[in-house]
Amino acid sequence: MLTDTLGRMASHAADVGIGLYLEPLNRYEDHVVNRLKQGIALIEAIGVPTLGLVVDTCHMNMNIGEADLVAALHRAAPCLDHSQASDSDRVEPGAGHLAWADLCGALRDIDYAGDIAVESRLSGPAAKVLPRVPALLRAFL
Repeated sequence: MLTDTLGRMASHAADVGIGLYLEPLNRYEDHVVNRLKQGIALIEAIGVPTLGLVVDTCHMNMNIGEADLVAALHRAAPCLDHSQASDSDRVEPGAGHLAWADLCGALRDIDYAGDIAVESRLSGPAAKVLPRVPALLRAFL
């Protein structure tokens, strides 16, 4: 059922000239697609080139997602179209314990050229914590 419905949606999106993204969510928020490899398998089964994968570092992390975040990014490279960044506990990048040098290094290694959207809560006042994020990400990309 999911393959059929998502396939029809992806085909329609392709017909009207837009992409469609699939975002694996952690197992506490979804029970169907929880890991990047599951998303890759679904995208490959559907076979519509405009259906891409979203990587969300929060869902990958959380000690319930990917065992090896860097390896998962490398495997996802052919399907990866969008990236969402947040640190551990969904705070802004740099305010938690994720290894941003490794994660951004993996994105650089796979020649990721898409956008990176910050999807997070804030660990402090926006004017204080947000200016650090672009510099952090640029330092490793």
